[in-house]
Amino acid sequence: MISQKGIFILTAFIAVIMALLLNTKVVKADIHSVSVTPLVENTQEPDRFEISGEPGSEHTLKLSITNFGIETLDIKIQPTNATTSPNGDIDIGESVVAGDYGLRTSFAEMTQPQMIRLKKNQTRNVTFKVKLPDQQLNGTVIGGFSIFDEKHPNAGHSGVGVYFGAQETSNKHSIKLQGITPEVHNSQPFLSVNLANYEAKTLENTTFQVKIKKNNWYNKLGINNNVDVQDVHFAKIAPNSKIPIEFNQKQTPIQSGNYLVEGVAKNGKQTWNFKQNYHVDGLAAQLVNKQSKNLIYDKTGFYVTIIGILTGVIILVFWGIAYQRR
Repeated sequence: MISQKGIFILTAFIAVIMALLLNTKVVKADIHSVSVTPLVENTQEPDRFEISGEPGSEHTLKLSITNFGIETLDIKIQPTNATTSPNGDIDIGESVVAGDYGLRTSFAEMTQPQMIRLKKNQTRNVTFKVKLPDQQLNGTVIGGFSIFDEKHPNAGHSGVGVYFGAQETSNKHSIKLQGITPEVHNSQPFLSVNLANYEAKTLENTTFQVKIKKNNWYNKLGINNNVDVQDVHFAKIAPNSKIPIEFNQKQTPIQSGNYLVEGVAKNGKQTWNFKQNYHVDGLAAQLVNKQSKNLIYDKTGFYVTIIGILTGVIILVFWGIAYQRR
């Protein structure tokens, strides 16, 4: 027979389990379960905001956000500026501040971020007060709201653009080479060649041919002297934004050392040529490789170094023998 103490313990255990099951908790969830809709007038584009007004004027923007998931979410709405995705589209997702790639005024300076908690199947309208800068905006300015799970910011995001009516600048464009950075996407290593559009103007139909190759001493001897080439077309490039050209290394680990980057960009009648050496830091390469899976390591550089050391030792030995015979 079960004792009263046993019944008490069993009852307490069941009560704890029920409390855990019934308690509403914020857990990791896919941001795709969240619907974001800009509440705009019928005369505007339905998928974005459009603002025009005098310098210093204030405007009200409203977002309708719905959680279609089964878990409660803490959602952050972060004002930022448009960037360019590796697929050649305008994206609202990365953090952008004034000064980035020639950007004079950031959208984050015009309004404040907000946090909301959404229960399952709940919809909330969020209001933002936007104050235009005291100076006239020049060129094309595209701000926006990046919406993501605050506890899991890398799980995905939704973006809503905010387009400003501004004075057009000249027709000149300016694309510059910024550098090369190792990155990891979907557990695979990438080398990202970063160019940038330094003008406050959206570029359309721009083509790039970019080449990268290792430029260490043994590569100059013709050893492991492979050249990676990317031919890409960007339908749109956001104003004042980075232009990422990604090289998927697949199962090849990122190697630290020197890289030669060269290529050409074409937009209409304008052409930009670039050629520059860059260094990939050993620590940055190591961090990417640790986060990547199923890598196959090439020992060529190691073997060449060992052979070089042994060759040097042999030369020293023969030199020593010849010196003693004198």
